[in-house]
Amino acid sequence: MTYPRAHLVDFDNGGFYHCISRCVRRAWLCGVDALTGTSFEHRRTWLEERILTLSGLFAIDLYGYAVMSNHYHIVVRVCPDRLSTWSNDEVVQRWLTLTCKPGAQDVAERRDALLQNPERIEVLRERLGNLSWFMRYVNEPLARIANAEDDCKGRFWEGRFKSIALLDDAAIQNCLAYVDLNPYRAGMTDIAEKGTHTSIHRRVSSNDDDRLSDLRDVGLDLTCYRALLTWTVAVDRGERIEAGWPIEAHIRSLGQNPEEWLRNVRAHRFKYRAYGLKRSLDRYVERLGQHWLRGAFST
Repeated sequence: MTYPRAHLVDFDNGGFYHCISRCVRRAWLCGVDALTGTSFEHRRTWLEERILTLSGLFAIDLYGYAVMSNHYHIVVRVCPDRLSTWSNDEVVQRWLTLTCKPGAQDVAERRDALLQNPERIEVLRERLGNLSWFMRYVNEPLARIANAEDDCKGRFWEGRFKSIALLDDAAIQNCLAYVDLNPYRAGMTDIAEKGTHTSIHRRVSSNDDDRLSDLRDVGLDLTCYRALLTWTVAVDRGERIEAGWPIEAHIRSLGQNPEEWLRNVRAHRFKYRAYGLKRSLDRYVERLGQHWLRGAFST
């Protein structure tokens, strides 16, 4: 059963969301098609840069992403309160940067026309804080490029993108780890941070790239987060872990014990509508006017 996007995303108050888009049937987004041998690796860089660029144009902060062979993940925070701080001129500039082709000759004329239409500016302001419009401007151009390269027409993406609410720091931390570990689970790498086209790879290799939001916003720091991913992979492989390894104390400082951390990271594969501690889910269910919701973490 599908739900209206307004039922899944709180457009008025924003918040953190895990979004996933997947290709239809056996279409390839990136990677090498094992059947035909065709390489689509060039799309991986394009998509990564597109996500990073759009996060700077929308009132949306990007915390995590992973570009896989037939789907991609992002973890974002929608910040509608930021929209009111933008002047009309800034809204127009952001919108034209988003929609105009590089070198377009009519940019100045379009800018002047928009500045004389305050009602239209308010519509654009709302769109720049809307998760659905963000995903639209990621997905539609790539679908056109892919169809042109494949010399075909029709749907490229598998219906609507999935949006999953992350209700507290615990859910965000677990989800970030789940997303950054996608290449490891797919067998593409044996070391999490060497999985290219992921947020952890960019954080480690591009320390001066401020297009990714600070992990400290959600109670993490990069050093401990890298250790968390290494520990999670080691446990997943069944490697012997020394008792009292400092990372276990760090996990407890995040409000979870090691067993809960592992269980909650893995739980993100189920794609519930929301994740969080039980008290967070109780508030979420009350807001929706429902009686229950699957996806509660341990308290």
